[in-house]
Parts: sequence; C-alpha cells; structure tokens
Amino acid sequence: MKYQSAGPAYADRARAALLAHACGDRFGAPLEFVSDISVRTRRVVLRNWTDDTHMSLYLGEAILAHGPGPLRPDSFGQAVGDAFVRWLHDPLMPSTAPGGTCLSGARRFERRRDWRGSGVQESDGCGAVMRVGPLALAFRGEDLLEAARISSLLTHAHPNALEAAMAGAWLVGQVLATGRWGEDLVNEAIRGLDGPWAQGGTVAEGLRAALVWAGRGEDWLDEGMIPPGDGGWRSGSALGLAVAAALRWSDDLGLAVEKAARIRGDSDSVACLTGALLGAALGEAAIPPDWLGTLPRRAEIADLANRLVAHGQRQQTEG
Repeated sequence: MKYQSAGPAYADRARAALLAHACGDRFGAPLEFVSDISVRTRRVVLRNWTDDTHMSLYLGEAILAHGPGPLRPDSFGQAVGDAFVRWLHDPLMPSTAPGGTCLSGARRFERRRDWRGSGVQESDGCGAVMRVGPLALAFRGEDLLEAARISSLLTHAHPNALEAAMAGAWLVGQVLATGRWGEDLVNEAIRGLDGPWAQGGTVAEGLRAALVWAGRGEDWLDEGMIPPGDGGWRSGSALGLAVAAALRWSDDLGLAVEKAARIRGDSDSVACLTGALLGAALGEAAIPPDWLGTLPRRAEIADLANRLVAHGQRQQTEG
C-alpha cells in the first residue's frame, strides 16, 4: 500500500486521533459505572481523562525512547516496561481509575524486568487495546502489529487482548495511511485475525458482529450483540463496540463518541477507541470545540502526536 505523505492533512488527522481519543475517554469517564438505562440520558460533566489516555501518553514516550528504524522487540519491550513503571509512580495515576491488570503488569515488570512475562495470562480486559493510538502514528506494517503485541504482553497476555491490540492498532494505522474509514478495512482486519495475526483468540467474532449491527441503522449500541457481550470490559467487545459506533455514525465524530459512551459497560474505553478511529479519518475540525477547548494537557497531547509522526517518517526512511 502506498501511504499518504505526512503533510498537513496527515499531521492534522494524526493529532486528531490522539486528541479525539482523549476527548472520548473524558466524555465516557462519568458514565463508566452506570449500569442502568439512565446512561442514555444522564448529563455528562467533563472533568479529566482516565488511565486510557494516561497510559497512552506513557506509551508514546516509550516509542520515542526506542528511537527510529526497524522495531527491535527487546529494546521496545524494555522501553514500554520502563514507561509503565514511571506511570505506576506518577502522582496523577491513582486519580485516573487505573485498571487492576495494568497495575499488576507494571508491578511485575518493575520486580522482574521481563516484558515477555509480566502480563496477566488470564486477563483479556481492554487495557491493552485502549492505548493503541500512539503505535499507529509511529509504526507501519509488521512493525506496528508486533509493537501492539509487545505493548499488550506487558499487561494483558490473554490471546484476545493480543489480537484486539493488534487489530485496533492496524485499523487506526490504516485510516491514517489512507484517509478512509469503512467496512472494507474491518473486513481486512477480520481476514488478518483469521490468518496471520491469529493468537488463538476470538476477536474476529466481535468485528463480524460490529459489521452486522452497523448495517441495521439502530439508534443505540447493543452491548449484548458484540461478543463476548459484556459491554466493552473485555478487549473483543471494546474494539467491536467502538468499530460499530464508528461505522454507524461515521460522518459525525461527536455523535459517534457520545453513542459509544452511553453504553452499560466500559464507556470511556469504547468512546476513546471510537474517537481515535474517527479522528484519524476526519481530522481535528470534527472534534466538538467545547471538548477540545477544555481538554486537560491538550498541547502536550498534540505535541506528542507531532513527535510520533516525525518518528514514523524517520522509521520509514531508516527502516
């Protein structure tokens, strides 16, 4: 595939992928533990984003620490592990509602310094797929898939978590590379999961269900229809619900993110993934101005995106 050059259009959409991710995370945070139908109409008061964005920022810094050129798995794994240890001791971390598996993985790495063995084998929570945005800005092709797998292994070692991280990173990366978003990319990701990307998981089922649901034209996401039917707490349903929302409301980022957040489940993670997909497709102008205008650390997030884009350019030159 021929990638679009990293000119103004690409750079704008790359920034939008991270900024819309953070905006979705922030919008969904107050709705995350609302388990009844009031989640559809409850008023949202925007405060800070959660660990979805916080860990993404640290993952972005790990990518930059790894440096340009071809992916060096051990070097990258160590860089991500070191970044997650810094996240673990960041004074802000406790206030961002960090997930238990992410905490366990970071603590194991701090003790053992083994990125291959620090992830929790039994967990297919969405903590790995929720942070894939920075990877898609910096890596391409097989390096992107492997970087996503390594990032997941640091915290979530379940096959579903690995597959969701790989497929999620690939989807955001393809939207950035082509400027297009739609069913064809989802079908291509399904083929990848059924073939060379397979890690022994079932994430392809969630993407197939997302395609079916999006074609129905319904007004609210159906949490039970996207396997495993838990409303996004696990990796397969988080990615599937986000893909469904981004397909159904593909031309309206704000509406898609709000619909993604108003589920009975992991509202912030599904909303941030929806934001990343549509930010990569539509650019910064598609993000509601009131969301951007009050976004904590907006300039830092935009600057990280710019640096990751530059890193990606160097990687392609030196790879």
